Amino acid sequence: MNFVHKTSFVYNKNRKAGWLCGFLFFGFLSFLICGNTSQAEDNGTSVLASTPAAAPNQELINQKKEEISKIQADIAKYQADSKAKRTEGNTLENEIAIFDNNILQNQLEIRETKLNIESAEMEMEGAQNQIEEDRVRIDENKAALKSFLQNLYSHQDDSLLEVLITRESISDFFNEISAVKAVQDKVLATVIELKQKKESLDNRNQALEEDQQTYENLISMRYEQNTSLENLKAQKNEMLEITSGEEDKYQALVAQNRSLLPSLRSELRDLQSLGSNIQFDDAISAAQYVGEVTGVRPAFLLGVLRVESGLGTNVGGGTYTEDMNPSQRPTFEAITQELGYDPNVMPVSRKPSAYSGWGGAMGPAQMMPTTWIGYCERVSAITKTSPADPWALTDSIAAMAIKLSQIEGVTAGDYNAEYEAAGRYLAGGNWRRFLFYPDKVMYYTSLYEKELRG
Repeated sequence: MNFVHKTSFVYNKNRKAGWLCGFLFFGFLSFLICGNTSQAEDNGTSVLASTPAAAPNQELINQKKEEISKIQADIAKYQADSKAKRTEGNTLENEIAIFDNNILQNQLEIRETKLNIESAEMEMEGAQNQIEEDRVRIDENKAALKSFLQNLYSHQDDSLLEVLITRESISDFFNEISAVKAVQDKVLATVIELKQKKESLDNRNQALEEDQQTYENLISMRYEQNTSLENLKAQKNEMLEITSGEEDKYQALVAQNRSLLPSLRSELRDLQSLGSNIQFDDAISAAQYVGEVTGVRPAFLLGVLRVESGLGTNVGGGTYTEDMNPSQRPTFEAITQELGYDPNVMPVSRKPSAYSGWGGAMGPAQMMPTTWIGYCERVSAITKTSPADPWALTDSIAAMAIKLSQIEGVTAGDYNAEYEAAGRYLAGGNWRRFLFYPDKVMYYTSLYEKELRG
């Protein structure tokens, strides 16, 4: 073998040996990447395992949740006591005791909301950090995989014979061929896992958006609760002033069907949608019509509308170009185009100022565009309007009724079913964490029931 041939042989041998070593090194790297990833449970969602910072302040979050559970137990005691007072008889003493219970309950609910807000902030921060970490790791793994595959492609013309003649023994050759096959299998597994992690990441993003919407509702609810507390105190004082603390004067009010105080009636009639007033008589007519068609109690529909109205007062009117998630905008544009509206002037909820989430909810029912699309045909069947309009009161209440009636028992007027449906209307599967919302809905529902019976 002459010098040139020897040089070529040695070069090729070293090149191929280097390529194969690189190949196996990447396989080892892939093994480390894949071997060190695991599925971690976080609210039922699988995510890439990461550093302990993925769930910051978890101990503090758990402490807050424990306190929330205790508060909810105390609230339940006040509710039970109020229920017992109502069965004892309609007396001034019992009415004042119920006011006191409601005031104490409302104060606890404000504390509960504060804790939920603090807990949600920490959980969202952890979720956002985890999502960003996962995104970076996925991108890095994709880049490494791409580089490796490009390297592999550049050597695809190397024949097994060329590799064989560079090995000192046949066993070395077959061992390396076996290793290459194992690495190829690992690469395929890595590709599949990367796809799964990407899907998991998408799910986490969607869950975070839902958490952010719930958080925005919590912020709005805090103001609603503060207003409600002041109203309760004022109504108690009003009751004592009207009756002078005397039972016979209270019974005279009851006989005149004036057990609902003027200020309380005013509160019930104060309905809003994205900052715009809703006429109470129109709300009653819409709720009664929808109730007859769907079987959902009109008083219950009004109760949900009243609480959502309190949220709607505070979120105000935003615009879709500024406040709506870009993923929702094409659907919003399609809805407004079909209705003949200018999308730039149709009000939606504002995006929150306290974090980087989005607004974009529409109309009295406070539904996102993609959610509304899932209801609009059934709404049209109820209201006989086509296309259904999320800003129209009757259409909006019909969508509300459809969503609420998904819980079995709602159309039968079952209290527990209505309670759960109200909770899910705010927070979906996490509704038990936010019991103040169904508590408030059912409180107003009972008042509307009295008012409708007149």
